[in-house]
Amino acid sequence: MSYIALAISFLFGTGALAWGFYDGGYPDVSTAILALGLFWGISIWQRWRWFSKIALAGYILSAATGLWLNLPFGWMLAGGVGGLLVYDLSAFIYRLRFAALGEDTRRISLAHLARLGLLILLTMIFSSIAMLWQSAFSFEWAVFLGLASVWGLSLLVRWMLRNS
Repeated sequence: MSYIALAISFLFGTGALAWGFYDGGYPDVSTAILALGLFWGISIWQRWRWFSKIALAGYILSAATGLWLNLPFGWMLAGGVGGLLVYDLSAFIYRLRFAALGEDTRRISLAHLARLGLLILLTMIFSSIAMLWQSAFSFEWAVFLGLASVWGLSLLVRWMLRNS
């Protein structure tokens, strides 16, 4: 389950950051972000833990630079938070490999994902309120929120059906 969350966070974070720069008129930077994302994905697959720190710094610096260039706030926020989630989940999966035999790794994973889900939900709510306040709420951000909400609700329903 953590691998699925890692893959979705990776795709959403990289896609949001790259789209924000592409939509803002910086296609070369967008290509560089996609290349960084590709190398980060390969490094997770190859278990090169050292590259995650470099990629996270690249994502955060890209998001901050995008905000400085007045690129869409929502895409930069989603890209930065996506990078943080990928970094956290890759480190968490690595730590789970060294769990003791008696530990319930599934329960630990679900608790970790629930905390991350709450963090993502609060981030999206507060950023949407800020965007509405500044009249910067766009159609693309509404579609992104809609897709993320449908995905989150489907995970919640599936979890509730399994536990009942």
